[in-house]
Amino acid sequence: MFGPHLIIDGSRCNTQKLADRILVEQVLNEYPTAIGMTKIGGPYMFEYQAPDPAYSGVSGLVVIAESHIAIHTFPELDYFTLDIFSCKNFDHELAIRYIKDAFEVAEMDRMLLQRGLSFRGPHHGRLGATDELIAAADARLATGIISKEPAIPDAPTEATEATVSPSVAGGRMLWPQYGVTPDVGTYGDTVNELDAARQQATRTASAAHAAERGEQALGMRAGARIIARSPMDATLALPDGRILPATTPALVNPTASISGLLDKLSAGGGQGRALGRALAAWERAARDGETTISLTLTAPVIAAGLRETLVYAIERRYVDVIVASADDLYADIYESLGHAHFADDEAPDAPDATLVTAEGQAQTRAFIAEQLTELADIELECTPSSHAQAHATHPTPAPLTGADLWRRLGEALPERAPRKGLLQAAAQAGVAIYTPDLGVSAVGRELLALRARGNGLTLDATGDLLALAELLSQRPQVALLRGGVGLADEFVAQARSLAATPADGQAPRLTALITLGATPGVAKASASGATTAIVVDADATLALPLLTTGLAQRLPGGRPVAARQREAALV
Repeated sequence: MFGPHLIIDGSRCNTQKLADRILVEQVLNEYPTAIGMTKIGGPYMFEYQAPDPAYSGVSGLVVIAESHIAIHTFPELDYFTLDIFSCKNFDHELAIRYIKDAFEVAEMDRMLLQRGLSFRGPHHGRLGATDELIAAADARLATGIISKEPAIPDAPTEATEATVSPSVAGGRMLWPQYGVTPDVGTYGDTVNELDAARQQATRTASAAHAAERGEQALGMRAGARIIARSPMDATLALPDGRILPATTPALVNPTASISGLLDKLSAGGGQGRALGRALAAWERAARDGETTISLTLTAPVIAAGLRETLVYAIERRYVDVIVASADDLYADIYESLGHAHFADDEAPDAPDATLVTAEGQAQTRAFIAEQLTELADIELECTPSSHAQAHATHPTPAPLTGADLWRRLGEALPERAPRKGLLQAAAQAGVAIYTPDLGVSAVGRELLALRARGNGLTLDATGDLLALAELLSQRPQVALLRGGVGLADEFVAQARSLAATPADGQAPRLTALITLGATPGVAKASASGATTAIVVDADATLALPLLTTGLAQRLPGGRPVAARQREAALV
């Protein structure tokens, strides 16, 4: 068979264990390995406070290779149901014993289904599964049973007591029974009088039957209640009207993804919560086709090792625009040309300082000077003389902006650079890059040197700001992810104030402001007007790789098409 499907219903358990979310999560975490499965995700846990308290409980899911294990507990009813849906054979008796011991189960009903009888695997015959399995399945269907054990009667009676073997009193193999759990009220409020009378008769018969055996009646044993994680149903109401959630401890999961870990941390407190909330906010913006995502990097990050992280984010359009320091982009060219930065952990002034080689710097400056000279020559050829200009039918070409310069450098890099960098990826993806400090950077010094030789480029000093304002105006909302607070951040704020959407003439609304590595006071002071403002007290070199990896696991194919439908308008 392709794989068995084991369904377990347990009762007469240790209900305190059924009510313990952490313990249930631990069981799910260890269960796959114990029965020879390969875990690939989870456990994913949920604690449900039902309108009818009897149906409150813990639910959990762990994903195994192409399959899953799920559990739902009802502690007050002294009951749980567990489902192992497998695509390979496993020792179901071992699985039954394991869960029986884990929750101290005294009574258990289980059902084992054989799936995939018509599946044509490499070891199967013409009809799919082996002839023996098909014959056995046909025989069971013909007789209306799935095992040699009888079905449980609706209620113990004199007529049925004789037919139920004592050997199966602790549990039986059953056909599934389907029903509906009420979402509101209680059974007493929702069932009709006939059903209520029948249920009461069943309880009475069960109690009498159990009394004869000296046992407690099934369904009559007092179960455990789910205890809220904090007072007032896991929330705290403040006088100012805010409702605070309780924190949830994060259980260590050796196979957890970064996305899963940050999701668990977001239910806790401190900077773990901030980092988890930051990922959720970035994901919401990435899924929203009406939001422009801007990444601003006040502090340099390329030399610290984030070149590949930024390339990944750009190629999958997790960001629409980048504002960075010109020296950071110089470092990107340096690395793209095949050179490395070296970390100096013992530098007295900066423990995280990085060093470069003289050869690498010389080649980087030579490449930049060569490209600037070519651009200057092109501009000179395209600019008519004053006499010709007076009679020209076409106006003089507009001066280059800083964004034009970075795009041209990015387009020139593939022929010379052995590594793909930020500039190259951005040029290919149509992601604009702006630098508010171009004039005082290493690239700015090359521009000055070119002008000193009488062959300078004409750059539009205000063109970048207006171009970014135009880009932001294409969508009604903007989300800002920023590494630190500084000049790059102010550059975007000024461009946003100049932007106005065609629909209502208003500047795009700031829906999310995620700040990495800034002091909370400074970050909050500049976050006014943001729908969601999150401050992570960890700089971009630590937080950005975690957030990008988490987003990659949630959006592995890149930004959804619906969120990129206006991409052409943003290029």
